[in-house]
Amino acid sequence: MRIMGKGILRSYDTRIIGWLFGFTRPYRVLLVLSLVFMLTTSVLELLVPYITKVAVDNYIFPSWGKVEFDAGESRFKKLFKRRYLQDSIPLGGESYLVNLSKVRKEDRIEFEKFGIISRERYIVIDTSGLEENRLTGIYGIVKKHPGVFQIRGNYIIAGYSSVAGIDQNELGILRSSEMQKLNRLVFFLVVVLLLVFLLSSIYTYILNYTGQRIMHGIRLAVFSHVLSLPQSFFDKNPVGRLTTRITNDVNAINEMYTSVLVQFFKDVILICGVLFVMFRMNRELTLLIMLLTVLLGIVAALFRMRLKRVYREVRRSIAKLNSFVQESIGGIAVIKLYQRERENLERFKIVNSENLRANMEQLFTFATFRPIIEFISILAVAVILWYGGLRILNLDLTLGALIAYLAYIRMLFSPIVELAEKYNIFQSAAAASENLYELTRVKPEKRAEGRRLDKVHGRIEFKNVWFSYDGDEWILRDVSFTAEPGQTLALVGLTGSGKTTIVNLILKFYEVQRGEILFDGVNIRELDPDFIRSHVSTVFQDLFLFEAKDGDGFSEKEPVFGMLSKNNSRFLSSGERQLLYIRNALLKNSRVLILDEATSSMDTWMESRINEILKRNAGKRTTILIAHRLSNVIQADKIVVIHRGRIHEVGTHKELLLKRGIYYNLYRLQSGMYGFSH
Repeated sequence: MRIMGKGILRSYDTRIIGWLFGFTRPYRVLLVLSLVFMLTTSVLELLVPYITKVAVDNYIFPSWGKVEFDAGESRFKKLFKRRYLQDSIPLGGESYLVNLSKVRKEDRIEFEKFGIISRERYIVIDTSGLEENRLTGIYGIVKKHPGVFQIRGNYIIAGYSSVAGIDQNELGILRSSEMQKLNRLVFFLVVVLLLVFLLSSIYTYILNYTGQRIMHGIRLAVFSHVLSLPQSFFDKNPVGRLTTRITNDVNAINEMYTSVLVQFFKDVILICGVLFVMFRMNRELTLLIMLLTVLLGIVAALFRMRLKRVYREVRRSIAKLNSFVQESIGGIAVIKLYQRERENLERFKIVNSENLRANMEQLFTFATFRPIIEFISILAVAVILWYGGLRILNLDLTLGALIAYLAYIRMLFSPIVELAEKYNIFQSAAAASENLYELTRVKPEKRAEGRRLDKVHGRIEFKNVWFSYDGDEWILRDVSFTAEPGQTLALVGLTGSGKTTIVNLILKFYEVQRGEILFDGVNIRELDPDFIRSHVSTVFQDLFLFEAKDGDGFSEKEPVFGMLSKNNSRFLSSGERQLLYIRNALLKNSRVLILDEATSSMDTWMESRINEILKRNAGKRTTILIAHRLSNVIQADKIVVIHRGRIHEVGTHKELLLKRGIYYNLYRLQSGMYGFSH
């Protein structure tokens, strides 16, 4: 993400994210469905601690308390009778038992402040509607412990502290109603957990499935766009960089999508949901926890900044280490030949030590971050236990709420830590998506509909052609020559003289700045690039093999090509690959054949066989040869000598030798070198 103007962020989200989300269009229904499942899962996960609270407060720990009013508390007495009399049991006088789970929080605070609510909790058994057998058992226990229980109408009452000496089986009979409700609540909790598991599995699968499909679409779109780019783009960009864009950068986006982006939405939902529920349960305690959350956020931000620098050093050291190992293994023969093993090992130790230091710094970062987070988490638990314990003693908080708070605090801190640790993945993916977006913004090769000739003869003419790659330095200067149909024309010159540039212009990889190039008398600017390339066979120095079918028993007619049939293409030598490349070019049977150093990796015998094949097929097609070894161009019908972008000599082999110019000097030099080597 770049910065523009006075700190205004470049519209990354509107352009690049818009481009990325364009690939999600076929999967919008699945994404919406997974989002619904994710929201449902988050809500269900938030229910789990709350269900625990209800179980503890309503069924496990008694929720009934004693309320007693003095004569001067008429205001609280009126408030109580107006709001809670229907949920209370009269004990006589101005004393009542009330279900505290029905009392509003603010009223409980007022009642507790003035000592109206007792600290003792009570077990209350409603005998109305109970079965005869169970009712008989309960009254039998009451008669057995006359000092523990009181009977008020249909209610049997006992203080929670006074039932400690009663047998467990008897307690089970007394509290069977709460146990049944608790069993139903536990069953509901199990159903919730099963739904969490089921929905989590479904939306995780959907998101990973759509993620893989989206990455497949991105990779296909990027590679398709790369294939449409002009040759000038590939001349300026290394192959390794483009490979990284299509493979590693797309994988980085996929990792962000499946591991970060999806989890990010769920984490945000959980954080907001947890804070909302905690705030509704107890505002003061939630505000206290939020202070610790801010502290945790500050630590996470500091960790993120340090991790960014650490990861940069780790990646740099790994790249340097990989490069050194690759160069060492690739040049192992030279290392052994010059006995440089010890020196190479010492250099490797330096590079390896840099990688060790970077990884140790990364290890130290994580080793300090995790304990700090654990300390803050434990501190939060301690604060909850201290503050929550005081609130419980003051009847401002229930035991179930305290247990729920402890569960919610884990749900609150865990996403914050994960977001901090996965920030580097997001940053890497953001850079990768920007790289891919910029790659797709490169304008493709102009493919406007051009002319297609009814019949191709193969005549190529350059007329006063000037060309420059960068607009500053001319590579070709006023170049003019003609290759007639069926003629073999050779381009000869020193390295960098412009020979390969001529081929690029014929194939319309570039456009000339001045002059014109005619293909069968028609300016190639008017012709469709695909039409020209379909009628031109080429063999370059860089070998990229396509399979081709034999035509008219071509391989059988040329024994030199039969040598390739027994070999696997993965294990062909450079010379064999060139041989196969020439074979495929001849099988194309086009009207123009261009050979650019096509036999540079072949031995003398195989090179002579290829020259014989070309000689026998001379006249069937226009052939343009580019060669540094002049022995390959002796039989050419015309030899064009290029030097520093200009044509200096044109003629046959004999004619150019008689001129005693550049060609003569080159030939004499190569002949001397050849004679010396023999």
